[in-house]
Amino acid sequence: MLDGVSSAGKTTLASAFRDDRAAVGDFWLLMGIDDVLSKLPAAWLDLGYPTGPGRQSRDGLWFETEENGVRLHVGVICRKILDVYHRAVADAVRAGLNVIVDDVVIDRATLESWIRALDGLDPTWVAVRCAREVAVQRERERGDRPIGMASAQRDAIHSRIPYAFEIDTGTLTAAQALVRLKQQLGLEDNTAKDA
Repeated sequence: MLDGVSSAGKTTLASAFRDDRAAVGDFWLLMGIDDVLSKLPAAWLDLGYPTGPGRQSRDGLWFETEENGVRLHVGVICRKILDVYHRAVADAVRAGLNVIVDDVVIDRATLESWIRALDGLDPTWVAVRCAREVAVQRERERGDRPIGMASAQRDAIHSRIPYAFEIDTGTLTAAQALVRLKQQLGLEDNTAKDA
């Protein structure tokens, strides 16, 4: 379970891990929150896109300016979608698949949904972190998401999650982050060198 703010490097790390394992014949299914949230129609989003807020955004996903800055909120429809996604991840594991998850635990309700879905399983939670400035810069360079997503998630992410370890993608190269993940999971095959 790779968890971190938007633009922390989770997708890059998860994809590299999946591909690295595939190269040695070890199948891992990559499941991620971006794949799920991309299915929300624009009418259920208010994330600062130039098209403006969707008519149903309070049932979907929206930013709201609060005392401490911008905060991401989850409405009833989006919450149901997240619950289904969490159960799908758990079902894949229960079916005997190796699964790597690229996720953002948005709030306490999202964490509680994960805990319910993963009941009886033994997930390894990994904090994927980088300095705020690094995430904000990456977000600007990507251009595929609203500016402010990384900052909006910053204070909510990593709260109350039982991480086994963390990876700082701001201080490690992508290759080093992959090596660290494999080492921590006991999957280092001694052929990869710390880049």
